[in-house]
Amino acid sequence: MSDKTTTFAEAGDDNARVVVPLSERRATWDVSLVAAGYCIAMSGLFTGAALMAGMELFQVIIAALIGNTVLALYGGLLGAAGAREGVGTAMLARHAFGREGSKIVGLVLAITMLGWFSVQVGFFGNTINALFPEGGILTQPKIAAFWGGILMIGTAYLGYKGLSLVSRIAIPAVVITAAWGALTAVNSAGGWEHIASIVPPESFGLGTGIVIVVGSFAAGASAQADITRYAKDEKAAWISTVFGYMCANAFVILAGFLTSVSTGTGDLPSAMVSLGLGAPALVVLIAAQWTTNDNNLYTSSLGLSALVKLKKSVIVLITGLFATAIGVLGMADYFINWLIILGIAIPPMAGILIADYYVLNGRKYSFGEGVRYNKWNLTTFVSWGFSSVAAYNIEWGSGAINSLFLGFVVYIILSKIESLRVMGNVGECHEDSAGF
Repeated sequence: MSDKTTTFAEAGDDNARVVVPLSERRATWDVSLVAAGYCIAMSGLFTGAALMAGMELFQVIIAALIGNTVLALYGGLLGAAGAREGVGTAMLARHAFGREGSKIVGLVLAITMLGWFSVQVGFFGNTINALFPEGGILTQPKIAAFWGGILMIGTAYLGYKGLSLVSRIAIPAVVITAAWGALTAVNSAGGWEHIASIVPPESFGLGTGIVIVVGSFAAGASAQADITRYAKDEKAAWISTVFGYMCANAFVILAGFLTSVSTGTGDLPSAMVSLGLGAPALVVLIAAQWTTNDNNLYTSSLGLSALVKLKKSVIVLITGLFATAIGVLGMADYFINWLIILGIAIPPMAGILIADYYVLNGRKYSFGEGVRYNKWNLTTFVSWGFSSVAAYNIEWGSGAINSLFLGFVVYIILSKIESLRVMGNVGECHEDSAGF
């Protein structure tokens, strides 16, 4: 790792536009908890519930392990780069996509994560109401969505230390209550032997299960550098990333499957209430949504920090309140199809970054005042567009993984053609003391 202790324009704002100094890096366990909080989400529980429709217990375990291995591998590559350089995903993109081009990367990440923040806020309100329909005004869908959104904005506003704080509290709570719920469900259904013997009416096979697992978090893994930029070194980034996916995400997927298959319903909140687990269900819901959605808003604000000259904390407040309002009003549901399309469009960006950093530049990037960038690298955008369209039209496998692989391969091939590389580099600029 090169010396990142320089103090150029930290701007007192969570190092949003500059390298995280070595003096501010955090312990491996601390980063691992944030990574686990990022991965532990209600979407993981519902992924497990979705697998119930076509897989047996042993197949689900294998699918969860293989799928999360894929996520950990490419998320780990980006996370290690983020830790080595001390920057998030949008800043990493400055070298591959160009200084102006990286703003497009930041904008796409921001829109995607902010969109999912809105969706999750609305989902949070509806689920609180489903759990406690007679709970009074605080459990009404719109009110619950509002106060849930405010909780999530609060920790994202505090920056990385806020993510760390809530993860320290929430992760043990989620693990204990989700494990309790899953074991209660298994026992109520007749024990492990009975669960293992359940065969779904129609099996969709191990391959499809792996695709479901990978697809459920493919876009999130593409922004892993945002989570690991505070890690002390590459080893710490790999440990935290593997812990997040192989332990945390695999755990919640299995917990969701066990609860669903034991009760025969994919409606997890209702399933837990039917088992007499109303309080644990509430803990899981709030903690799982909180630790993931504050990360969504945090990542979104990092992406937007590359575009606008506002403090990241101000960006968090403005965008968080806007996204919460969308979620409260129920408008976010109209964006889900668009967000799914972006879920295919983001992984090739990750593939391009991996190719540029590890293959074409030998893990050597520079950041800081005076560093030269091309304004645009058109080769990356051609690779990005081609890979996204091609993957969207391929009918087999996972669209996210197909686009990731295509982005990696196509970009390397085009970059090896000297004439294309020369024509693709447009303009030149230098980074200033404020990280712009």
